[in-house]
Amino acid sequence: MLICILKSTNRILEMQSGAVAGTLIKNALAQGYKETDIIEKEVTPLEYQEALKIDPAMIAATAAAEAAKTLEQTKLAAIQDNLPDWATIKTAIENATTITALKVIILKLARVVYWLAKNSEA
Repeated sequence: MLICILKSTNRILEMQSGAVAGTLIKNALAQGYKETDIIEKEVTPLEYQEALKIDPAMIAATAAAEAAKTLEQTKLAAIQDNLPDWATIKTAIENATTITALKVIILKLARVVYWLAKNSEA
């Protein structure tokens, strides 16, 4: 397995599992990189995984994925906080004796429906 790395940033420009030595250099040069800025080297699958860990593009992609996961977890927690179990909802509606009490229940439920429909809290 060969990889071509941009020396200044450790960014992996390309990986090929069956490449002939020099192929990745030619590809990088064709993309406009300078020969002095790139390096082609043979790596094992484990070494490739290690190189990915310091590749800025992979670091950014991993961070973005983690941020999206955190955002989704926050959204689900907010929905859980505003959506009691069905028995609680039913009891609250049946026992509500004022418009104000019903408004509280309806606003909580409407907020959850809005989040689900718009995929956004605001």
